[in-house]
Amino acid sequence: MRRELPMVMVPEIGDDPATFAQTLADAGYFEAVAITAEDRARGMQYQENRQRERLKASATDLDSYLRGLEMELIWRPFDGVGLQRTVQLINKTNQFNLTTRRYSEADVLAVIDDPRAFGLQLRLVDRFGDNGVIAIVIGRMEHAEQLVIDTWLMSCRVLGRQVEPTTLNLVATAARRLGARRLLGDYIPTAKNGMVKDHYPKLGFAPFEARADGGTRHALDLPTFVPAETFITVREG
Repeated sequence: MRRELPMVMVPEIGDDPATFAQTLADAGYFEAVAITAEDRARGMQYQENRQRERLKASATDLDSYLRGLEMELIWRPFDGVGLQRTVQLINKTNQFNLTTRRYSEADVLAVIDDPRAFGLQLRLVDRFGDNGVIAIVIGRMEHAEQLVIDTWLMSCRVLGRQVEPTTLNLVATAARRLGARRLLGDYIPTAKNGMVKDHYPKLGFAPFEARADGGTRHALDLPTFVPAETFITVREG
């Protein structure tokens, strides 16, 4: 390994299996660069998910389950407090990620400073606990009346809970504040994000154009857009 791939770190683990774990731990190969509050709460979130699954199993239909969750989507514009978590999600989310663009802290700060763009960080809370920040959306004005959804990513943990249409309601409101009359949503295919190929059509977007990279662009006219009714309460916080 050292000869063929000299850039790869190869630990000296010796012959005693009892020392393997300690040797790897001491080497620091698997240490996280940064740990967020959501990372620390991961164990509790797993327990809360088991409670949600029990509620789902006992519900008579999907509406009863969603109503019983008593969900609240709390949104904030990008800020310094949530910067680390925002960058972490942008750079590690692969499956539910429409464009899989990667951004640094400087890039996210540039969105904050751009008067023709917005960034949203979304936290989902329900009767069982706090799911943490589960979605990130970045929108940029392309010209006077047209806004492109540059980034839309979400945690797969909250799929099937009406977060997608509720998020679109927020995006439409933010776009209108910037003067947009049309939303454009891009899908750039990767090896891992096929699950969101039809994300925009499912939300009522119409085909707009094919992208040179094999993806698609869909459009939604804001003057005729009717916000979806969901079982999620929304507030800024």
